[in-house]
Amino acid sequence: MFKRRYCCLLQIHIPIVFATFFATCVIGFIGVHLSHRYLAHPKAFTVAAIIPMIPGVYAYKAMIGMVQLHHFGFSEIRFENAISAFLNTTFILGAIVFGLALPGLLFYRERPVV
Repeated sequence: MFKRRYCCLLQIHIPIVFATFFATCVIGFIGVHLSHRYLAHPKAFTVAAIIPMIPGVYAYKAMIGMVQLHHFGFSEIRFENAISAFLNTTFILGAIVFGLALPGLLFYRERPVV
């Protein structure tokens, strides 16, 4: 699944947030399908596929940027780099969360009785 995000990023030129959302939706749909087939919880299939998609580099850059702001003083460039990395981390994590939640919401929703 990590390869699917990589293909979206490099060949189709989709931004990393949208590529992550697309890849996690695919992972979620496959997890729901496999959970029906093997009678297991979808998390058993999706967690291992999601771990490589966690944005560790962006989180590290955001933390280092904040430390540099404190240590070296305020600079617009440092502040912009830190905030950019922080926002990338936040949006990628949000894309992972919503991409994994979407298949479950579509397939396991309770229809009204009325």
